[in-house]
Amino acid sequence: MFLRKLSSSLVALFLSFSSLFSQDFYGPKTFIDILKSNFPLKNKPEPISSIQNLEHVIFFDQSMSNYISIGDNNSLKIESAQATIANGSIKLGSGTYSDVMRGIFQILDRNTSVLSTEQLTGEYVIHPELMSYYAIDADAATGASSASTILVRDKSSYYLSSKNTKSHLVFKFSGTSAAVKIQAMSRYDYNSTVENYPYEKNASWSSSQYLKMDTNGVTLVSNSSEATSFIMADANDLIQISFTDKSDFNPHSTSWQTNSFADWPAKPAPWAYLDSQLKSSTFYDAVDEYYDAQLGDSESSHIAADSALQKIISTLSRKNESLRYSKNAYLTFRKSLLSNRFGAVDMYNSVMGEKTVENVYFTNAADDNGSFHPFMVIATHNAHSGPQHLINVPRPPGDGQSAGGYENQKITRNAVIEAKLVKIPLKDYGLINKVTDNDLSPYGSLAIDANVPEAEWNVDNHTSLASLGIAADGVVIYPVTNNTLVYSITAGEVTTTGSHVGRGMGFHYHADGHSLTGNGINLYNLDDYNGSSHPPLIGFIFDGVALYGKHESGYSNHEGYSNNLDEYGGHSHGDYSYHYHAFQKDTTSKGKNSSVDYTAHILFRAAFKGDINQVPGLFDLNSSQFKNNDLKRYVGAKGTVVEDTSSSGPLSIAGQIFNLVPHEHTLQDNYPNPFNPSTSITFGLSENTPSKIVIYNLIGQKVKSFNFQNLNAGYHTVSWNATNITGDPVSAGVYFYQLQTKSQIKTKKMILLK
Repeated sequence: MFLRKLSSSLVALFLSFSSLFSQDFYGPKTFIDILKSNFPLKNKPEPISSIQNLEHVIFFDQSMSNYISIGDNNSLKIESAQATIANGSIKLGSGTYSDVMRGIFQILDRNTSVLSTEQLTGEYVIHPELMSYYAIDADAATGASSASTILVRDKSSYYLSSKNTKSHLVFKFSGTSAAVKIQAMSRYDYNSTVENYPYEKNASWSSSQYLKMDTNGVTLVSNSSEATSFIMADANDLIQISFTDKSDFNPHSTSWQTNSFADWPAKPAPWAYLDSQLKSSTFYDAVDEYYDAQLGDSESSHIAADSALQKIISTLSRKNESLRYSKNAYLTFRKSLLSNRFGAVDMYNSVMGEKTVENVYFTNAADDNGSFHPFMVIATHNAHSGPQHLINVPRPPGDGQSAGGYENQKITRNAVIEAKLVKIPLKDYGLINKVTDNDLSPYGSLAIDANVPEAEWNVDNHTSLASLGIAADGVVIYPVTNNTLVYSITAGEVTTTGSHVGRGMGFHYHADGHSLTGNGINLYNLDDYNGSSHPPLIGFIFDGVALYGKHESGYSNHEGYSNNLDEYGGHSHGDYSYHYHAFQKDTTSKGKNSSVDYTAHILFRAAFKGDINQVPGLFDLNSSQFKNNDLKRYVGAKGTVVEDTSSSGPLSIAGQIFNLVPHEHTLQDNYPNPFNPSTSITFGLSENTPSKIVIYNLIGQKVKSFNFQNLNAGYHTVSWNATNITGDPVSAGVYFYQLQTKSQIKTKKMILLK
């Protein structure tokens, strides 16, 4: 009898084998991992059309066999790197994204930040693409008249005041982009008393100094005849960074605005990364010690997070409630968030190599009526790990500090790291039928703020005024619609990555950069899709609904590819419950004088499909939640944990799973999965009964069995170390594990990696 049950169970598993694999949740590569990845071969880049402000370039010698690069292990070092051309294609260095990105520089006229009052000079500062707050300088002390080598030095970051030398070179380009001599014509030294641009010209510096590059490195020489004739190649031929003509992110071809750059925010003022409240006792003393085991990015914290989710599952099941998704979705997203590190210095106070997301932990507090509201709590610096090219945005938001309209305002071309405490609801609160079923009146909405009649509320305007989700890199997501009720991308106010900063200078997404450029360095990229059966998990929205990457035409075999998205940008299919996707749609933007057809590349549309009416603190992101009497329990504030000492403790936040008894026999997802070398399997018994955990290989052969004669009702865990009945290691691959009792058999899948 048992064999027949096992056989039918395995047949069903085999019939849905591809479906099982498609449910393997995965997140996008982090920017650090992208840098390590191979860069696809492309045709050699052409010289830029003209030498002008804002260009992103690669400096090659005439043979294109060498190019200028910042160092791999020392980003402050300037060196020459080797390029190889074969059959018209070019490979930079060893052929990774890092080799390409380290060879890209942006040239900025020295008056770029003060063009509201000054004119372009034709004299340029050279900034590494990966270090926009740094610039090329002479390797010499302040006041020196000459130097033999160059390096990268801090020019304008938060940490400039701590540097001994505060200088940068200003260059003049003589010739054409196909054959140019680069003259270090002047050097500017820091002077805080100078307004707007706090640098003044060093009178001692000799202008007779030029760049020379050979296989030994990059040096300064005194004679133009000795200088290298460079090719200033267009970096966009390799990685699209700049806006193209009539870009979908600037369909009205709005010109680059020359307004002065906005002042740094005052409340709160920028702070040093290491002084972040998310890294200090301000945070750790505020979190109840019950959650300590989940904090950090260690293997033990992952196990503790898994255990916390298991407890939440059990607590909800007692009330006939459940998580919206399997716990693996949340554990995958947690790992994605915690894996992010700064791979660029593209924010005023960021630090290369440091974490962008500090902690992710799971809470399960009950409200005063005994209803549980579990959350994934994300302590994030709201920071991209890669470059965002804010300087290229045609028309950034104004600072709102000046009367007389946008032309009189300063604009936001800089970004700062922040401290946010984001909550993603885990419980399945259900879905709405029509957009107005979600009541946003307690919070306000774009429609309410613009006095739109309720009869005209729709999926583009019945939404948050600001944040409504979080991406896998820890940056918050805004609606594609802005506060003037047009898509932000039509206003030319977002970067080619789909994000921008507002008045507080904090980043947020408005659109899908991958869909626009496909350049390989976005939030998610085509390379993430390889070997998958569904787009990557790239975010969660505040209604608790997951957000996935767009369905790509090259992956038409993906689960759900043929299932249309609804007006919210979501659908369900197969074993996937309702979820959102990034998507694109052809539409029209109506300008003052004309209408333009373009493609909207939407990361998340605007309105919630998930029911948000019972979600506590829906839009609260501040760390002040720790002190808010209504919300502090949901972020795990100290003193809010109430142990579950009975089977019905209404205010339980963290009842021990092993003290609970399920209504029926249950088999949990193993953790970790995939795994190497061991994994834990938790199961629950509703009564005292003999039971087994049996492990089978892909062809149905028994590999291991854990037999229990008379276990008590409740939850139990076994650990499998990837060995068979005789104790020998088993090979990598797919295995099935079953909970077998007299009355039930439950089966799940796990993957062993080697």
